Amino acid sequence: MMRLAALLFAATLAALPVSAKDLGVRGATWPVAEPDLLEEIEARLVEMQRSGELARLEQEARSRARRKLEEPEPVPGIAPARELRCRSFDPSLAVAQDIRTPDGVLIAAAGTRVNPLERLALTRDLIFVDGRRPAEIAWALAHARPAKIVLLAGRPLDLMRRHRRPFFFDAGGRLAARFGIGSTPSLVEQAGTRLRITEFRLDDVDDTEARGGTPDGQRDE
Repeated sequence: MMRLAALLFAATLAALPVSAKDLGVRGATWPVAEPDLLEEIEARLVEMQRSGELARLEQEARSRARRKLEEPEPVPGIAPARELRCRSFDPSLAVAQDIRTPDGVLIAAAGTRVNPLERLALTRDLIFVDGRRPAEIAWALAHARPAKIVLLAGRPLDLMRRHRRPFFFDAGGRLAARFGIGSTPSLVEQAGTRLRITEFRLDDVDDTEARGGTPDGQRDE
């Protein structure tokens, strides 16, 4: 009953005559004069081009990009190795989600630890060096086995031009963080299903190489 009464009341209000009265304009008024943002940007760009400022900014951007390519930011926290030190590293990774073949066969369940060295051998050693230290570069270039030289600091393009071989840069220090490398030069090599990471103090290099290339003179199995 209350709902019916409310509907009847609303219908009655709708049927009542409604009149509107022009109350006029009070106070001063102005037309909307907000400038178009895109037009302002375009006008600013035209002015910058006319004055040469745009060309200057473009040149500065190119120069910054080139400097960043020529000499990237060094990986923070690296220092010359102070002693000959060797450690073993397990490269196993935990699978984040189930891995299946296209027809649904489970290869590895989520949470399973997978060691890539059990299926694929490391074809090249990894040598981490500070490219600002010529002694480290010379040592890396003299490495007997196939290797990738990874800079943690220095000028990779300049070194490539000078030595005519690839030099890689650990941008952001991701590899160094992964292997826990903070001293250079460091050698990462396969030892069975693990990796052996050796930090070399350059004073010890000749003696180490004479004893077989590793701190204990033997290769891990």
